[in-house]
Order: sequence, then C-alpha cells, then structure tokens
Amino acid sequence: MLVSAPEALFKYLPPSRIDVIQNLLIRFTQASSLNDTLELRPPTKGVAKREVLEEIARNGLTPALWTKTNEQSKKILDQRCPGLSELVGEIYLQAAVQKCTEAIEQRHERNPSAVFDVTDHNFGILSLTEIPYDVPMWAHYADGGRGYLIEFNPGHSWFHGKRDERDSFRHLRQVVYVSLRPQKYLLDTTEMDFLYTKWSVWEAEKEWRIIRCFNDAVKKCENLDSYGNEILLFAIPPDSIRSVVLGISAGDEFEAKLRTVLSNNPELRHVSLKRAVQAIDTGNISIVSGDSCLETTNAGRP
Repeated sequence: MLVSAPEALFKYLPPSRIDVIQNLLIRFTQASSLNDTLELRPPTKGVAKREVLEEIARNGLTPALWTKTNEQSKKILDQRCPGLSELVGEIYLQAAVQKCTEAIEQRHERNPSAVFDVTDHNFGILSLTEIPYDVPMWAHYADGGRGYLIEFNPGHSWFHGKRDERDSFRHLRQVVYVSLRPQKYLLDTTEMDFLYTKWSVWEAEKEWRIIRCFNDAVKKCENLDSYGNEILLFAIPPDSIRSVVLGISAGDEFEAKLRTVLSNNPELRHVSLKRAVQAIDTGNISIVSGDSCLETTNAGRP
C-alpha cells in the first residue's frame, strides 16, 4: 500500500557539501556506499520451491529439445513401437529438467549477490527524511550540526516520475522498518522487500527514498568515493527546494557562504533561510525563521 508523502522532506548535509545547493546537483548513491551493510540484501532461502523451478525448466527446455530431436530417429522409434519417441523424449526432458534445477539451486548463493550487483551498478538512492530536528542525524550526517538541511517539496514532479504503474523507480517511496525479516524464496521477493525495507534499528531516520537509473545522471565526478564507486550527480529542479536550514553549530563563515549562494542565484530567490536551534534545558531542536537576515542580503535584488 502506497502512503502519501509528508508535507516536507529533508536532506542533511555537511558544510563540505555546500556545492549541492550551489550547483543544484546531488548524488544518488550506490547501496554499497551507504552506511547500512544490509542495504538491498533481503534474506533468502533459495531461488524458489523445487516444483516451481522444475516447471520453469520444463517450460523452457521442451521447445528446445523437440527442435533438436532428429526427425528420422523419431520415425524409427515409432515404427518399432508407436509412441516410443515421445516416451524417450520425456525421459530426456526429465533428465534435463533435473540437471537444470540442480544447477539453479547450486548457484543460489551467487544469485542474490548477482541481483544486488546489477542494481548497485545501475541505480542510485537519494535518501530523505521526514524530520529536521533529529539530534543524531544532525550529528552524523551534518557534521555535528555544522552543516545544513535542504527542505524539499515532496509534491514536486521531480519526485513523481514513474513511467507506469509497475515502475519501481523514479518516484518517492516510504521505507518500511521491520524487526523480523523471514527468509523468502528469491522469486517471491517483492520490490518492497528488496528496495524499500530496512531493519527497525534505522527506524528513527523516518526515511523516504527515490531511486534513479544512472543513465539519467547529468555529471560523473572524476574521483571515486572511499568505497571505489563512481559519484554520479543528478540535477535538482530549483523550484523543488523550499528552504535551507542552517545547523545548530554552523559557523559564521559557512553561514556567510550559504547566504551568498542563495543571493547570487536568481533561481533560488524563493528559498527561505531558516536556522536550527537547540534548547539548553531539554536538548531538543527546533527550526526558526532566518528570513529577515536573508532579506537583508537580498535587498539589492530587482
């Protein structure tokens, strides 16, 4: 069941990634470069039930076997005993089905890895969150609060680009968190199991994600990331951004740089500046307006 997106979604970023708002380019990241080592790796117990594998093998092998059977041999067999050619063909087919099924089962340990590798090489994930006031996320993803947040409008068309109802990519999906993930057969694993389910230890992040094919990236960086993966960037539509939120520990120099970026880009004139503040008595974070300062910076605009 699809859930409607919240009113706003956020991306935590460290100060070193001011280029995201400056260049309006953002990375969609390979699962193998994310901090969850089990990302896109649902537990599986086999490819499918044996009878399912046998049926798949039989359906795939029957035409090939009949095509390769020598017509003269069929005639000789049927002359000696009517229907014998079909019996012999069925014996050969059963043997081929058995061999094919066993080969598939023996390769099972490699199959999940192969699926992961194909996805990892061709698709990237943009992870967003519902909550802009989470202390651990400010600490982990925004350099201890020295960075910033980008607030996105989830209703923007950039987040709703699926090509048909069967499309698992190019549109926002809410991540589901589970405390137990029973093993499934690989052929019974759904897109939700594979792409949009995580263990409950990550539940506090309240993640929404959008997955895109790397063919749609507009830039490939020269350097690889620390995992040896390519860094592929996608263009952010300026009107998908609502606000930028300064971190609770953002320094004056970074604040000045961020304001300059917003001031110098006419396409971001609608973006409001906000600030995260932390209460001394409770440690809770709230988001307050910083528009008055931004308006001063933008006063010279026509």
